Amino acid sequence: MAGAGKMYIRFWGVRGSIATPGRETVRYGGDTSCIEIRCGREIFILDAGSGIRKLGAKILKEKPQHISILFSHFHWDHIQGFPFFAPVFNKEYSITLVGERKMNFTLEQLFTAQMMFPYFPLSLSELDAKISFHEITRNDSIIKNSVTIKLACLNHPGGCIGYRIEYGGKSFVYATDTEHYSCIDKSLLDLSLNADVLVYDCNYTEDEYSGKNGSPKSGWGHSTWNQGIKIAKAAKVKKFILFHHDPSHDDEFIDKLEKQAQKEFKESYAAYEGMEINL
Repeated sequence: MAGAGKMYIRFWGVRGSIATPGRETVRYGGDTSCIEIRCGREIFILDAGSGIRKLGAKILKEKPQHISILFSHFHWDHIQGFPFFAPVFNKEYSITLVGERKMNFTLEQLFTAQMMFPYFPLSLSELDAKISFHEITRNDSIIKNSVTIKLACLNHPGGCIGYRIEYGGKSFVYATDTEHYSCIDKSLLDLSLNADVLVYDCNYTEDEYSGKNGSPKSGWGHSTWNQGIKIAKAAKVKKFILFHHDPSHDDEFIDKLEKQAQKEFKESYAAYEGMEINL
């Protein structure tokens, strides 16, 4: 829980593509993307992957309040937990879904489709919480009380939004699901400038990305820790977090990636479920 002027971060899902439960992923976790951000009394949730289910159970133990869920994009690993987020079934909660409309579909239509028959037994309109929608574009910024949220367009099939959350003189950047260019992505560099924490898509190793170990992954919309550290150094980031772990990467593999990254950038850490950061 964050006090006034403090930012609290907790990781509830750090995996990419698909949930991977099992003995091989116990330490880092198998749930997909979900991060809780507390800015004083404000609650922001970044993505609603399968990790949001446990977060919902925690939130229900608190006094009912407003919650904002910020979506990077709408691939399954970032939305699949939303219908299992317990506060949506409680009329005492109000929840704002924040994201970018896709083609001719509004944000409300996208979530209506996710829960339509035969994919889910309840429809979006049957949820008890008060659900509202805030559509954004890459050029927007959001100001809520003393919190400022800046956006950037990331390089991912179908588009993806990166978020920078600023509160109490601290800054947290969420850049999941983005592929690096041949040069540093200026929009992401600007978003990350002097950030206290940068969470970055480290789905592949350099060998996996290039195709040395199988088919090349160029154009798949994901990056490597090596490319992320280039941004961290150029932007003078204080802490770099490896995120969106590939389903094939078990705990031992991620241990090795973290150690390799720390040789290049000391304050590098592989995200794991339950990881907490206080700013």
